[in-house]
Amino acid sequence: MSTAAADPDERPRLFSRPTAGDVVLATAVVAVAVAFQVTGLDAIPANRSPDALGVLLTVAAVAPLALRRVWPLAVLLACLLGLLLLITFRYSVGATSLGVVVAFYTCTAWGSRRAAKASVAVLAVGIVSAAALGPIDLSLEGALVQVALLVGGWVIGWGVRERRELHAVRATEARYEVEAARRQAEMERERASRATAEERLRITRELHDVLGHAVSVMVVQSGAAEQMLDHDPAAARVALQQIASTGRSSLADIRRVLGRLREDEETPARIEPSPGLDDLPALVARVEAAGLPIRLHLAIGASSALSTGSHPGVELAAYRVVQEALTNCLKHASASSVEVTVAADTDWLSIRVRDDGVGASLQTRRLGPDGSVVPADWAAASGLGLSGMRERVSVYGGDLQAGPSNDGGYLVTARIPLAANETGGMT
Repeated sequence: MSTAAADPDERPRLFSRPTAGDVVLATAVVAVAVAFQVTGLDAIPANRSPDALGVLLTVAAVAPLALRRVWPLAVLLACLLGLLLLITFRYSVGATSLGVVVAFYTCTAWGSRRAAKASVAVLAVGIVSAAALGPIDLSLEGALVQVALLVGGWVIGWGVRERRELHAVRATEARYEVEAARRQAEMERERASRATAEERLRITRELHDVLGHAVSVMVVQSGAAEQMLDHDPAAARVALQQIASTGRSSLADIRRVLGRLREDEETPARIEPSPGLDDLPALVARVEAAGLPIRLHLAIGASSALSTGSHPGVELAAYRVVQEALTNCLKHASASSVEVTVAADTDWLSIRVRDDGVGASLQTRRLGPDGSVVPADWAAASGLGLSGMRERVSVYGGDLQAGPSNDGGYLVTARIPLAANETGGMT
């Protein structure tokens, strides 16, 4: 249980609504005490006869109870002072001692802990002072009753304080729990918003890869078909068929990507599986149909971690890296052939795409923004392609390198660890 002092702000303020009950209580005690004083119900012959001064002192000894929870210790002092003055002038005490009892209880129950402790010392001084003055109408039985009332007021007041402070602690804990729940809800909303943004980025990247590859292949094929239309209609027809095939394949990929956006509908669209390493031969065939010879080497052994199909995210990343690299070979490298090697063992997946095009050679140069001469290689011309490939690979803890090959042309290499991606990844 908390031992902290009661919050002063929890005590009623002067003229505030919570003090109305205290005013009623003080009025009732004043009426009873004055009645005892005027009628002499509790007086003895040795007491001074009731008069205006006696009534005034009686009122002064109990009327401060109206502010008992505003200034508890000051009210106790005032009530004690009025009582001692009645004793000093030999008036009957009567019911005036109720003011001291109620004030002492209030200090214990509603005052600060410092005020509660000080009230004990103030009461002790008051009792000693009253005993020194020698009240003439106080019997032994009356003294015992007064002591019992004071002790009872202290016990009840302390119990009220403990219950109030326990309630305050529980209320504070409840506020903390509500605040923690609110913060948790905000964190959940932020995580959901971040996940949505990441999903949108993923879809954007997927669409970039699919559309970039499809458009590049179809542009090359349509150009070839146009050139062969007059002198080799059969070959032109084959090229047009390849354009249609590429378009259908790309539309299927787009439907699969956009199908993710419809997963929350009552009747979700059928989502086809993400492309993986098994789809690389079909990808190579489409690019070859556009007129770029490709040598594909797949080395996925039975002992490889990829042989179980437990890494769809890694396979998708590898597929997109090869797809983007081949797309850029078509668009920018002016290559006559490309070699693609994809190998995997128990720990790593390795990707290597090398073309024999102009790469970053001095045959093709352009001016940069600052006027300097920079090579017009496909990586520089591919916009977000290279950064997208790096991002895909980095998601799974891998790295990607791209640059001119020592033997000419351009070389893209990537390595993705498989041990750290045993549960698969983004699909």
